[in-house]
Amino acid sequence: MVTWIGKPVKRFEDDRLLRGQGAYVDDLKLPDMLFASVLRSVISHARIVSIDTAEALSMPGVVAVLTARDIEGVVKDIPAIRREGMEELTIPEHPVLAKEEVCYVGQAVAVVVAEDRYTARDAQDLIHVEYEPLPVVTDPVQASEDGSTLLHKTSDSNVVMHLWAGRGDVDASFAQADRVVRGRWEAPRLSAVPVENRGLIAHYQPAEEVLTLWTSTQVPHRVKRYLGELLVPPPKKIRVIAPDVGGGFGRKIEVWPEELAISYLSIKLGRPIKWIEDRMENLLSTHGRGYVSDVEAAVQEDGTILAMRFRMVADLGAYMLTSTGGPLGNAVHRVAGPYDIRNMDVSCVGVVTNRPPTGPYRGAGGPEAALLTERMMDLIAGELGMDPAELRKRNLIPKEAFPYETATGLTYDSGDFAPAFERALELAEYRKWREAQRSRGPDDPLIGVGVATVVKAAGGTGQTRTGTALVRIEPSGQVNVYTEVSPHGQGSETVFAQIAADSLGVNPEAVRVLHGDTDQLPTGQGTTSSRGLLVGGSAAYVGLQDARQKVLLIAAHLLGCSSEDLVFQEGKAFNRKDPEQVVTLSEIASAAQRPDALPEGVAPGLEFHASYTLPANPFGFAAHVAVVEVDRDTGDVKLLRYVAVQDIGSVINPMIVDGQIHGGIVQGLGQALSEGMVFDSEGQPLTASLMDYAVPFAQDVPHIILDRLETPSQTNPLGVRGLGELPTVAAPVAVANAVTDAIRTAGKVSHVDVPLTPEKVWRALAEER
Repeated sequence: MVTWIGKPVKRFEDDRLLRGQGAYVDDLKLPDMLFASVLRSVISHARIVSIDTAEALSMPGVVAVLTARDIEGVVKDIPAIRREGMEELTIPEHPVLAKEEVCYVGQAVAVVVAEDRYTARDAQDLIHVEYEPLPVVTDPVQASEDGSTLLHKTSDSNVVMHLWAGRGDVDASFAQADRVVRGRWEAPRLSAVPVENRGLIAHYQPAEEVLTLWTSTQVPHRVKRYLGELLVPPPKKIRVIAPDVGGGFGRKIEVWPEELAISYLSIKLGRPIKWIEDRMENLLSTHGRGYVSDVEAAVQEDGTILAMRFRMVADLGAYMLTSTGGPLGNAVHRVAGPYDIRNMDVSCVGVVTNRPPTGPYRGAGGPEAALLTERMMDLIAGELGMDPAELRKRNLIPKEAFPYETATGLTYDSGDFAPAFERALELAEYRKWREAQRSRGPDDPLIGVGVATVVKAAGGTGQTRTGTALVRIEPSGQVNVYTEVSPHGQGSETVFAQIAADSLGVNPEAVRVLHGDTDQLPTGQGTTSSRGLLVGGSAAYVGLQDARQKVLLIAAHLLGCSSEDLVFQEGKAFNRKDPEQVVTLSEIASAAQRPDALPEGVAPGLEFHASYTLPANPFGFAAHVAVVEVDRDTGDVKLLRYVAVQDIGSVINPMIVDGQIHGGIVQGLGQALSEGMVFDSEGQPLTASLMDYAVPFAQDVPHIILDRLETPSQTNPLGVRGLGELPTVAAPVAVANAVTDAIRTAGKVSHVDVPLTPEKVWRALAEER
């Protein structure tokens, strides 16, 4: 019997996308469509004295100009999703358009609507705003400690979130330790830099009272829910469609001011309106990461880690969007890593500053946590004169300890970390590179070897653990799978089709996977938290198994045999005891519509609504090894070798798995070596274009050696553990450790913060000369 799960099937969507036949938001055109442009603040903190829109409104082709005064009482502010650590604190809501104050550069102040996008953009320059500058809060650590300058008058502190996790007698562990090792690290803000910026088309049809919003989002159902809650009164019906989405990486899971403002304008004007974000707007709209952390570890001379303390300060920006708080809780719990450390004390405060909001970016707290734990592992190894790989081996959670509860409260379902780590060291030729490092002469480029061993949960929490799907087999035999998972590069269409093909004995090409439309399924959580295949795929699998059972029952009735004797293959069901007895799926589907052709008690139709709830998060494991060469004279870093070994549970499509890992590693390389949003003391961005914000180039990426282990998780019927974020957790710190390791061989420097740009590396080397 042909099986499709586990085969490297090429992605079905690639041919269409590579030929330019995709349907992204900006490709869509509606009759009588207007165009919007957003005026944004150029000051990080100021009182709005006045806004004069008269000149803009008088410009030919301009239809409307919207300010906060125009939407008072009819468009509510965007609330933060309240989470642990926010209960007793005042959380300022994000205004759709700035009211009395602007609080960050890039905040939306007004919206211009015109007959074409060029007129809208020109008219934007004719809006005159008078600002009165206010004190600027830019240093999150200082802001967390000093309440003399409050960003929001409604709050009595700049701290708006405070989380803690831990277990054990940490103080006693530090008292009995042979050594205490300390470190401080800063993780800069990052931009997700999707190929496609945000964009939307809002279309209100007054006769039907229907608002349709096409938007580049990962979470169409969430957007629909908030439109219904924040527009007053809400339209009679709201439909949200995510067409092709050119990358999200977590930063398209928010509900945005533009979605609300332009939806309101479409309702008011009765015409469709398109808004497309430019690259500068994208770079200034929202960021990930942005932490300053102090860490200390209590260790024994043999490398045993007795306890660790973490004190993290997170820069949240001026306001919290719907998902801003999520990464903080993740970071607090995930600093435990893959290590058997029994005592931990971890706290994190979220602080408001005059910068754009932050939120989940690929890994959502995982990379922030791993940067601290894995840098500390290397720092501890250096203090003890121990090989960093050996230190990790001594502290990894042993196989027999699973399921394992960490000191921060997570439960790792299962795993076997040591073999994957050993395989990574073997493929990297670790011992050879250590010898090469020792044999380098004083004039040779430096060699650095960095390792990272990390875990990553998948599936999210709360409602995100529940997925829905609909399987419908048409009378023609066409198999349609409707999923609430909205893909933006993951290859979901192909992978779901492979699952359907194995369930129903058809070719994957015979399956249509439909998504991204809130009219197709009543609820959904979208694509976040590595839940796409794990939760969305499991829901589809449940529906497909229901479909399989009913199809078998009908086929057995038509053939006059037992369903246990039937085999599905190539769109047919045949009797294994008598292969001449055959019925096609189309014949079965046609019979399913006729009550007289069905077994007694079987209802007509082949439509199956399915739901699946993940009982617990599975955890994937990754071991990465990076080898770098550092130029002593320039600080330039060259990657010589990169090895990544993952245990992500069962693999549905190895080709797509490898592609996801490659992409995650490249994003991690950018975080380690070049990327970072930089602001001056007045909150002005210094990296507001791709001339300054440096993403990796193709020539910067070495050949990546991949391998994997497959330890199926028992938490879900597919046995998967989540993949999309895991390599981005390991890659940044593996490279950072490699570069720091190279610098260490030239002197005593043990700390350089990411991104490890040539200038930073050169300065670190120059200090040792």
